[in-house]
Amino acid sequence: MNNLSIFFGNKTKSLRWLFVILVITFVTSCTPVAVRDKLKCEIPPVNSKPSKSDDLKVAIYVDGSGSMLGYVKDGKTNYVKALNTIRQVFELIGQLPVEYYRNDNPNQKITSSEYYSYAGSALFYDGSNTKFKPVSSPIDAAIIPPPINGKKMTVIITDLEQNKGDVTKLTKKIQDSYFNLDSKDYAVGVWAIKSEFNGTVYIQEANSLKTFTYSSGKQADKFRPFYILFIGPYQDIKYYFEYITKYDSQDLMANSNLIIFHPENIITGISGLETLPTIKVPGVNRLISLVKNGVSLTKGNDPGELLQIGDLNQESLTIDYSIPFYPAEYNLLIDTDKNYINAKLEVEKFDEFEQKFKVVNSSDVNSAFQLTNWDLRESKLNFSALIDPNKFPEPGVYKFKFDVFAPRLQAPMWWKDWDWEARVNDQDGTKTQNLQEFLIGLKNRTEILQSEKLNNSEVNNWLIGRFCYGVQKN
Repeated sequence: MNNLSIFFGNKTKSLRWLFVILVITFVTSCTPVAVRDKLKCEIPPVNSKPSKSDDLKVAIYVDGSGSMLGYVKDGKTNYVKALNTIRQVFELIGQLPVEYYRNDNPNQKITSSEYYSYAGSALFYDGSNTKFKPVSSPIDAAIIPPPINGKKMTVIITDLEQNKGDVTKLTKKIQDSYFNLDSKDYAVGVWAIKSEFNGTVYIQEANSLKTFTYSSGKQADKFRPFYILFIGPYQDIKYYFEYITKYDSQDLMANSNLIIFHPENIITGISGLETLPTIKVPGVNRLISLVKNGVSLTKGNDPGELLQIGDLNQESLTIDYSIPFYPAEYNLLIDTDKNYINAKLEVEKFDEFEQKFKVVNSSDVNSAFQLTNWDLRESKLNFSALIDPNKFPEPGVYKFKFDVFAPRLQAPMWWKDWDWEARVNDQDGTKTQNLQEFLIGLKNRTEILQSEKLNNSEVNNWLIGRFCYGVQKN
């Protein structure tokens, strides 16, 4: 008996749906249609880059100053492991021509075997060996303009304790030599790693240099950060970041962060209305075809949404969306703060006398349909469509196309967490002085490069989404 009830219950539901479809078909067939049109919403492609360069030359610079000594005192630390990883990735596996230097002004060239034998030992940093004399920290001296022909990767291993704490000098040197419109393919990558440390930490305060002794032991939350800077073609940085991440035989990723700064590779695809939510708003229906005033509008192959809005007196209707977002791996995320997101709207309405869609420039119709409440989480772009039925000038079939632009990028939380300003006390060796200033400088430069590409401000910003709607207002 129960099975029989279920059978007739399901059959009744099926008949109801069949009745609805027949009614829609009848109404549609009885409505004169002179024009049949499709809702088009072509999603622009995003530039893709080749996997890696064929003619890449690599120069690796190791900061040999005394502030680095603490990373090598306790045996095979994360710092020593990273030194080995860098050599393995470029020279042994990549089979690339690699030059090694001890960072100084002028830089001291060393051999591959000297790098392997000494860069992980105290002799390289403590100034006790006549071959490796005491040096300061002129990190910017490692930034040498790329060759006219061929591609170059500069790798700098450092704690970012630039001479006199002047990271602005380092940022400017990177900008002038690589990170500019004349070197569009070049990017800056940062591999930030926390390591065991047992030594002296140097802090620049005003015109004085203060020091304190710090030992992390084997506690990961006490490890001291150091940084490996990659300055080279974007596709090569990404390729070797992927390799370092995939083949992490040294287990360094648990204490690492990776970031790439490059304006043309923020996203891998532009979002569209690929996934549609269930509509629970009374008076709003999703249809497969809009038919009114002599036009039939259907969806083409492009992602989009067809909505029918009844003759309602409500001031505001809300439909919430959560769609796929495509951030590029290792790159900065788009800042979706509502104060920065800009949605450029184009509206067309079907003119039943001229029998075609015509552009509508009206503040009322522009405010009748708006996208707002932007939020980006876990590769999902969330937003709300706000519909005000009373602001449609008149009944009819409309097309709305929203191009969504973002002009700013987010700063990851670890920038602030690892910075000296977030220290627990004045002997907190887990923090890096001026880290956030250095990384914010690179972020700002990325945004400026994007804005410098063209003078049209709408094109300068990153196009992150294109959302197209057909709306039938009854």
